[in-house]
Amino acid sequence: MNRVILVAAAAAEMAAKVKEVVDAAAAAGVKTAVYKPCANGAEAAAELKEHRSAVLMEKIAADFLQKDFASVDTVVVEGAQGMNDVLAHKFNDDLATALDAKVYCNGEDADLFCPNRIMHCPKCLAKEFAAPTAERKTSQAMFRAGLLLKASKAKKRIVLPEGSEPRTVQAAKLVIDRKIAVPVLVGKKDEIFKVAKEQGVSLPADIEIIEPTAELAEKYVPTLVELRKSKGMTEEQARAALADNVMLATMMLKMGEVDGLVSGAIHSTADTLRPALQVIKCAPGVKSVSSVFFMCMPGKTYIYGDCAINLNPTAEELAGIAMQCDDTAKAFGLPSRVAMLSYSTMNSGKGPDADLVREATKLVKEARPEMLVDGPLQYDAATVESVGSLKAPGSSVAGKATVFVFPSLSAGNIGYKAVQRSAHGTIAIGPMLQGLAKPVNDLSRGALVEDIVYTIALTAVQAG
Repeated sequence: MNRVILVAAAAAEMAAKVKEVVDAAAAAGVKTAVYKPCANGAEAAAELKEHRSAVLMEKIAADFLQKDFASVDTVVVEGAQGMNDVLAHKFNDDLATALDAKVYCNGEDADLFCPNRIMHCPKCLAKEFAAPTAERKTSQAMFRAGLLLKASKAKKRIVLPEGSEPRTVQAAKLVIDRKIAVPVLVGKKDEIFKVAKEQGVSLPADIEIIEPTAELAEKYVPTLVELRKSKGMTEEQARAALADNVMLATMMLKMGEVDGLVSGAIHSTADTLRPALQVIKCAPGVKSVSSVFFMCMPGKTYIYGDCAINLNPTAEELAGIAMQCDDTAKAFGLPSRVAMLSYSTMNSGKGPDADLVREATKLVKEARPEMLVDGPLQYDAATVESVGSLKAPGSSVAGKATVFVFPSLSAGNIGYKAVQRSAHGTIAIGPMLQGLAKPVNDLSRGALVEDIVYTIALTAVQAG
């Protein structure tokens, strides 16, 4: 399935307009399928009136992803029905963005909308089907829905060492209800159920809760001592370390009793990461850990790295971050064209910072000749085709980058927060840690329940 065409027409005309698209596709030798959104009419209108378009689009995207369109080239989508004109325009525009669809519309004002729309013209349809298919963008709705679907299929056990933290309890309930993963809560059972009651959450009686006891910790002592013997750890020190729920959960992960770990709602990044570095350690061939954010804009999803871990990476470390980001993009089904960011594009600027990015890019190309990577690139040269072709002619990345590697933690952290807070409708999912032998992910202490749910999903996909 390479194309999606959304039909915007009055309800009485919908069937005829859908047939026009299907017939035009057939004339061009293109196989089609017709999709009726799982939410439309009064249900969709109610969601839009409550300003819940993002939730609505994710619901439809999830349904869309579960359909079998593997054998067709184009999916024809029925647009808004049973709504007033204002809501219908909103629904169709948002759905076209969510599904990366072009729009077949015979309205007199159709040309006033985005240029992706197709006017009511058989010649336009014929031209569309004759043209090479473009790479489909992964919208926010599609990425989020796809992430939850992948996690659900993985069926991984994710340990939550902050088991009695209120947001964590709420997230665990949602994860169970939506079959995203199997949460394993670390904490006192009575306390967890008390918190759940206070939050109005009804936890299933069989939810898995691991009570941290001295007896439980004892079984991990020999392994922890062995892992930390180079640092001179004694059994007494191991027992003291295992009194911390994060370390206890990390040992569970190390021993293969769970598949991933999520913490940070009340622990600092250092408190979450330190046990992971000490016990889980880096994956084979990996020298350092880094992080990415999935920057989910309404119509596309980018990867930003490293925005949370490495302060001032060397050229070698920056190259490693770039390759980890490339791996992450591919693991999550996103296209990977990696831009090594700088204040300079190619050879336009001089100085040690630009030289560092230039050297890192060279190292990546030597290590992975097949990888689409280029740099140094300024952000506009990486994202805007006209600027990219002017400043970096012949580049396979300039103007169409999807993965962005920042030269320092300052640049990365400022960059992702600027986009998150200033680009309307953008959601930043992460940070997700890269490079560990097993998945461990950190939360912001200001994390919302939704943030915890999606981080659990990320972790489950990593573990899969």
